[in-house]
Amino acid sequence: MGTETIKAEPGLLDGALQEAARKIFAALKSQPKDAPLTLGLCGGRSVVGLLAALERESHSQPQDLLTRVQFFMVDERLVPLTDEQSNFGGLKKLLFDKLVEEGAISASQLHPFVPNSAAPDHGCADYWQELSRFGGRFTVVVLGVGEDGHVAGLFPGHPLLNETAPRFFQFFDSPKPPPARMTAGKALVMGADLSVVLLLGEGKRAAWNTFREATVSPSECPALLATRARECVVITDLS
Repeated sequence: MGTETIKAEPGLLDGALQEAARKIFAALKSQPKDAPLTLGLCGGRSVVGLLAALERESHSQPQDLLTRVQFFMVDERLVPLTDEQSNFGGLKKLLFDKLVEEGAISASQLHPFVPNSAAPDHGCADYWQELSRFGGRFTVVVLGVGEDGHVAGLFPGHPLLNETAPRFFQFFDSPKPPPARMTAGKALVMGADLSVVLLLGEGKRAAWNTFREATVSPSECPALLATRARECVVITDLS
């Protein structure tokens, strides 16, 4: 278990993101031939550049690797997939549609979280069962860090940080709108072979400083949960 920080020099963020994309594919390649490959992706602004890097890097990857990767969400808003607030909808426009159009992957490899308002948990148990079909864990998880140090739907001081089961959870009191969301629990974040943490932009400086503070706990800065994965790569343009 170890954490590597890749610092992007001014104007050179694309290079750092391309290196992160290479590490993601290297982690997927390192798995046994018969092992499920799952890539958990977040929504938000921070991930946009990495999605472009993943699409570029996919061109140099063997087809038999790409067709094994199953794409899941690590967090989602409880809205229809067609809603502009849908994280999956954003990823579809920025990455998934391109990969499908290029023939790199098929639509069957995409696993959106579809909210089910008729279910008490809004479909979280069903989504866990879907992930369980592919090993019940993330091979790689990509996490953008918020201004307060949150990742996915895991916010500082939130009761969900006390949940230890490797599951997905719904909640309706997100400190950041919209309030109704789904998130992977901390066990799924910590159980990945590789976590990629995106701490980008001046607006994340307070979170970056907290992330580096030795005395801070994951309850105060949930982004630290990602450092519990087998390997963690932090991409930042902050010093």
